[in-house]
Amino acid sequence: MASVKQRLAMPIPVDDFFVDTHLVGIVSRRKEYQFCWDVNRQLGFRFKMNNEMEVMLVKKERKCFFSVYEYHEPTRYTGHYLYNNHYQGEYLMPELKHFDFIWLIKGAYYQLEGARWLTDILKEMEGVQLVSVLNPAELKSRENLIF
Repeated sequence: MASVKQRLAMPIPVDDFFVDTHLVGIVSRRKEYQFCWDVNRQLGFRFKMNNEMEVMLVKKERKCFFSVYEYHEPTRYTGHYLYNNHYQGEYLMPELKHFDFIWLIKGAYYQLEGARWLTDILKEMEGVQLVSVLNPAELKSRENLIF
């Protein structure tokens, strides 16, 4: 069985985790591996599934597994994390049910303009229906994204 994201004994305060981060919500009916392949090809990224970051949540007395793809830009000291928001009718971020993927950009290199540049490129990709920059402070279940 795949490794499951373990919660730290001393968790990072939620607000501290989201310093220098941007969130992007994406609606696309493409499978996660197809979507990552498209992003990698379009942007020159190298997203890969990270089984150790997989998020496991218990919902309605059953375990739900949300995959996470990861890519690091070493020259920009920036990490990109693409979360699948769906698992068998359950959601990693219930307040964002309409989004299929949540893209977390962590690092000071990208300012809001950089996140908007990324959304403009994503909007042009085949199979992408909607892309939106999100405000982490407004999300109730944002702690589900913390690693």
